[in-house]
Amino acid sequence: MTFGEKLSKLRKERGYTQEQLAEHMAVSRQSVGKWESDLAYPETEKLIALGKLFDCSMDYLLKEEVTDPKGAEAPLSAAIGNAAKKLMTEKNKARAKKVLTVLVILLAAVLAIDVISFAVYVALYGLPF
Repeated sequence: MTFGEKLSKLRKERGYTQEQLAEHMAVSRQSVGKWESDLAYPETEKLIALGKLFDCSMDYLLKEEVTDPKGAEAPLSAAIGNAAKKLMTEKNKARAKKVLTVLVILLAAVLAIDVISFAVYVALYGLPF
C-alpha cells in the first residue's frame, strides 16, 4: 500500500474528512488530497504529526512493504531518505540531467580555453621547461 492509500485508510478509520484533517494539520484540503493521491508528500514535521495523530510508525507511513501500523520504527533519517527518494519525479530527474549537461559543457569550455592558452604561450615563448 502506498503512503497515500495508508493515509486515506487511517483518516477514514478515525472518521476524519479531508477538510478536518487539513485543519488539524494546518494545511489546505487540496494538500491532503495530493498526499492521498501520492502526488505530493508532507513536510517532515507534518509526517511526524501524522504518525502521532494516527498512532503509527514512520515505517508504516513511508514503506510500502510495512503493513503493521505499529511496525518497527526505523531511524528518522532513513524515513526522510525514503521520502526524498519517492519525491524524485521524472521532472526532477530531467532537470538534474539538464543541469549536469550544462556543467559538463562549462567544464569542457574552461578546459578548451586552458589548452588554447597553453598553445598560444608555447607558440610565443616556447616550452616553459
